[in-house]
Amino acid sequence: MTQRLISHIADFSVLIPVVFALLLFKTMAIAHLDKLNKIVLGFVLLTLLRNVITSILARIGIYNIYIYNWYNLISFILVAVLYYLTFQNRYFKGLALLLLLVSVGIACLDLQSLLDVKTINFNNFSYHASGSFTILLILIYYFELLKYLPEPKLGSSPLFWFSSGALFYYSGTIFSYIFINNTFNDLKLRDQYWVVDALLSVVFNIFLAVAIWYMKPRPS
Repeated sequence: MTQRLISHIADFSVLIPVVFALLLFKTMAIAHLDKLNKIVLGFVLLTLLRNVITSILARIGIYNIYIYNWYNLISFILVAVLYYLTFQNRYFKGLALLLLLVSVGIACLDLQSLLDVKTINFNNFSYHASGSFTILLILIYYFELLKYLPEPKLGSSPLFWFSSGALFYYSGTIFSYIFINNTFNDLKLRDQYWVVDALLSVVFNIFLAVAIWYMKPRPS
């Protein structure tokens, strides 16, 4: 009962950044946002879409694991593009594109998990790969922050808050994702790791809300 409650809280917690996004749109048009902020918003909306679809499918008894598999792939593509546009060093930019292509190739090694709508298995390769790649890209982002100091006020940078929340989430879930089909298909292990994943999702969504808050235009 407790695990299910936490899971529902995690699913609904994505509404926190969504509400902040709606408040943002009252003060400015989405067209006025830069590319980076639009990608962060796209990440939030993609997560909302995943939660809505998987909840509906689960409620009516239809398989939904393949939705999670597609979400994992598409969300990393967004993350890779986000940091490609952010990085100043051309080699780091190239690495971001390389990791994007590698992640797609790795996901396709278990193509059935993406194409079979009745699959009961998470993708065998893409979860820990995309999680590791995301952590690497975030660490490079922090490195460039220290080297180039592009943000005069780091605490008001949407990308800083997104990166911090993502690092917190992926660092906390990477080990369970390495053995995802063992941990999430074993009832005892699933309860333990799903609670951890859910709690970290709530924290990540709070960071996303802060990121969206700082997208608001500041008085000069």
